[in-house]
Amino acid sequence: MLSKKKNKHYLFLIFVSVFFISSFLVGCDDLSNKSSISTESSKDNLTSHSDSNMPKNTISAKVTRVVDGDTVKVTLKGKEETVRMILIDTPETKHPRIGVQTFGPEASDFTKKMLTNKNIQLEMDVQERDQYGRLLAYIWLDGTMFNRILIEKGLARVAIFPPNTKYVDEFNSIQDKARQKEIGIWSIENYATDRGYNSNGQAPASSKSPKPPASGCKIKGNINSKGEKIYHLPNGQNYQQTKAESWFCTENEAKKAGYRKSQR
Repeated sequence: MLSKKKNKHYLFLIFVSVFFISSFLVGCDDLSNKSSISTESSKDNLTSHSDSNMPKNTISAKVTRVVDGDTVKVTLKGKEETVRMILIDTPETKHPRIGVQTFGPEASDFTKKMLTNKNIQLEMDVQERDQYGRLLAYIWLDGTMFNRILIEKGLARVAIFPPNTKYVDEFNSIQDKARQKEIGIWSIENYATDRGYNSNGQAPASSKSPKPPASGCKIKGNINSKGEKIYHLPNGQNYQQTKAESWFCTENEAKKAGYRKSQR
């Protein structure tokens, strides 16, 4: 009788022990699963913040100084390098002969604000250096290409120097939109051209000078770099800086000659 009671007591202890051990193992497995899910979630967040458009073969550098809108000094592998942005050209600010051009300071100030002391990625094209020894690159800042931003804001024009033409079609498309909006360098007719910037923001002088205006005929007719005929009224924003290639007495007269009214 006593032996049966002992056996029941031992069986009860064994059952309780097995129950607690099983509960402990299940709890550990749940913690392990939660930890695994947490880690996977963190990895997903990191991936979602990366820019799929930025190429993988970029070089890390840090901007130490901005020279002007399209040129910066960087520290690269412990050495200072001058980087000239590819496929764009901003108006000059420090050219020994040209001097300061319109919208040059604005482009330079914007680049200083955005890039000074920033860690960047450099993307090279076919030719890595120019004749002055400067690195030629597309600059990526926080997953966005900075060359592209300057064109979007009307602070740079597309400048094509083969063989570095990887993004030329995309850049031209962005430039067309900036030109249509007439922002920045495109707010001045005939200022930005395929060859650079006209110093006075006007079209190059015509070989034939227009006839002097008749008394009371003060509407200026001008043909811009795209071949568009545009007339300017005396109270227009660009009237004073526009070189007249034709003069009209009335708007109707200008329209009959194939000119449209300036939007500014």
